[in-house]
Amino acid sequence: MQCTARRLAMISMLLLSGAALAHQPSQADKPSESAHRAGPNGLEGWTVIYPSPDGRGYPTTLVIAQLGHVIRRIQGDPLVWKWMFWENGNQVAYQTGSLHFNMACVLVDIASGRQLANLDCYRELAEDAPAWKKALQGAQ
Repeated sequence: MQCTARRLAMISMLLLSGAALAHQPSQADKPSESAHRAGPNGLEGWTVIYPSPDGRGYPTTLVIAQLGHVIRRIQGDPLVWKWMFWENGNQVAYQTGSLHFNMACVLVDIASGRQLANLDCYRELAEDAPAWKKALQGAQ
């Protein structure tokens, strides 16, 4: 009788541990990071790439760090396509938008996180566009 109870307890533990493992996200479900890009004054930046059901990864968050410490996380709307440091690393400019039909160019003050500008980037670049927006067109 005691042996049967032990076996049942052991089987229950194995089943429960298997169920717990089954609910853990696989490596493919976890976000990854793009290559880190160095900036001025010890800054570096990268995007966090989240997997999607179609098997592709999409950059949803821009992370800015200085001397190894994260100082700013910027959420895309919903995705971050291109980005660059601007004004000697005091600002960051990035393109954000969905997969189709919209794109915004955004300029953010890194220290405060305050949005300084938000311009349409879906249409052709105007001749009188700000310098940061023109530079962003050639960024990675």
